[in-house]
Amino acid sequence: MALTITEKITTLLKLISEPKIFSTLISFRGFGYLLEKGWFNSFKSGEPIDAELKPIPWFTYSAIDFLKDRLNLNLNIMEFGSGNSTLFFAERVKKVYSLEHDKIWIQKIYSKLPQNVELNSTSSASAEDYLHPVVEREKYDIIIVDGLFRNECIKAGLNCISDVGIIILDDSERIEYSEGIKFIVQKGFKQINFTGIAPGIFFNKCTSIFYKSNNCLKI
Repeated sequence: MALTITEKITTLLKLISEPKIFSTLISFRGFGYLLEKGWFNSFKSGEPIDAELKPIPWFTYSAIDFLKDRLNLNLNIMEFGSGNSTLFFAERVKKVYSLEHDKIWIQKIYSKLPQNVELNSTSSASAEDYLHPVVEREKYDIIIVDGLFRNECIKAGLNCISDVGIIILDDSERIEYSEGIKFIVQKGFKQINFTGIAPGIFFNKCTSIFYKSNNCLKI
């Protein structure tokens, strides 16, 4: 949540009046967790990237770390909402099928896509239009819900999930996604929450993974 000018000035004056805290915050620019994760790179660029300027999802850092060691080139992914996450996953899995409604973003990212990514333009007019390109004849091991109409995407995703499939829901702390969460839990999925900060932002959010006992991440 953005601060007003008055709030920013008040915060700055308070920091200046607490030199130990102020100097500690400044020191984080030179070492520590935020630098190691590339948080400052993401903040400056406005895009989720790591310390080496490589693309990463806008998930919490704990979720990214958890996934890195478990992804493999046998996995197929369907992604609702494309972005740097598309590039991140494309390096680590067999295929990424991604849906995106933002035409400007599609133009921006299209030239960067490797051959194992199929990016499809979709409509934001309604949930039905948004989900129209979903390929239900295929089964996906990982379904990422990080775009529009997330409750509807969770429900549609269950029709496309493989026998060992999982679903990842970003921003799962938001009350408006409780319907989708309740739906998938009632279908027998367990839930792991990864709460913390994410690239370029400094407030708590949550990325959740929903899975069954036999799953592709071996949870």
